[in-house]
Amino acid sequence: MKLLKFIWQRYTFLCILILTSLPLMILGYAGRTGLYSGYEFSPLKEPGLSLVMKGIHDGVYPWQMFLKEKEPEETKEDEGTEEASSADTAAAADTKESSVEIPEEADKGSSVEEIFEIPEGAIAGDPDVIPEGVCNPVMQATDYDVVNVAFLSPDDTQYNTDTEGMFAKNGIYYKLTTVDSSYFSDALFIGDSRTVGLCEYGSLKETAAFLAKESINVYNVLEKELRFTDFDGETWDSTVEDALDKDKFGKVYVSLGVNELGIGTTYMYYEKYREILELIREYQPDAIIYIQGIMHVSYEKSSSDSCRNNTVIAQRNYAISTLANGRDIFYIDMNPYVCDSDGDLIDEYSGDGIHLKASAYELWDRSLMENAIVTGN
Repeated sequence: MKLLKFIWQRYTFLCILILTSLPLMILGYAGRTGLYSGYEFSPLKEPGLSLVMKGIHDGVYPWQMFLKEKEPEETKEDEGTEEASSADTAAAADTKESSVEIPEEADKGSSVEEIFEIPEGAIAGDPDVIPEGVCNPVMQATDYDVVNVAFLSPDDTQYNTDTEGMFAKNGIYYKLTTVDSSYFSDALFIGDSRTVGLCEYGSLKETAAFLAKESINVYNVLEKELRFTDFDGETWDSTVEDALDKDKFGKVYVSLGVNELGIGTTYMYYEKYREILELIREYQPDAIIYIQGIMHVSYEKSSSDSCRNNTVIAQRNYAISTLANGRDIFYIDMNPYVCDSDGDLIDEYSGDGIHLKASAYELWDRSLMENAIVTGN
């Protein structure tokens, strides 16, 4: 006892440090196959405490491993909440056409058409069901039975798709069409290393503005400084908030998701993504927002990696697709342009199974030009 008292009095700071670090170290070890499995783990070089510190840096906190997913709530008639269903998410893997014919029902006249003046290029429909051709379907992929379910959310998870103001629906929708490169002269692309590649190797680098950085994810993108490339090609570092506050953009494209495949659940990803959209809408109230689906990974990755696989990607793409309203927020999916019939990124388009080769960015460019919204404003 005297020895412990002596140690405490002599090394008080060290004792406090050990006592506070020990619980975090235990949490790190406990979460190494779940919450922190996306981080490299080594008992010597990357111990449990290191995992917790890296997670906190990325906005992933240790207590999140004890949080339960939100229980599905019954949907009220006056709320825009829609229940996830396999029928809604199913999409043909070889879907390459972006100009989908609108169902005949949309042309037969409705209460929406009687109440609202339908703008040129728009259609009327059920306020609670986005018609075909308004957003891309979410591309599905073969499940190779390697996924760590810690990164998924239950299949019956409900995503709140109706928020007053930003997601309000009136039954008027705009459908996707084809445009040329001039369409992007007022567009801002926000994203991670994949968007960095689009800026460097795509054809839109001379037309659009970019705000991107390697290793960015939904948990830290609003806190970090990214590399901003303006319409004239000049570059500087900027936060998302400062970039949105500085200029007015007609379109804002968001592409985030590959770096956080091994962090948290689908619902956690969705919630953070939602916060990003809310910030964009706050600073850019008139902009068209494009939610870009996460690009799939190769067969080699998807069939062997427990977190970076297309099963996780497809579920997360469905979650963020529910944030589209078909009026000024749209979900677009470039995966049909770069994936095979199993939903895997084609090997010849990628060197590492995650990023596109420089020559393949023209396919991303093409998908953007063939899936755009023209409101006539």
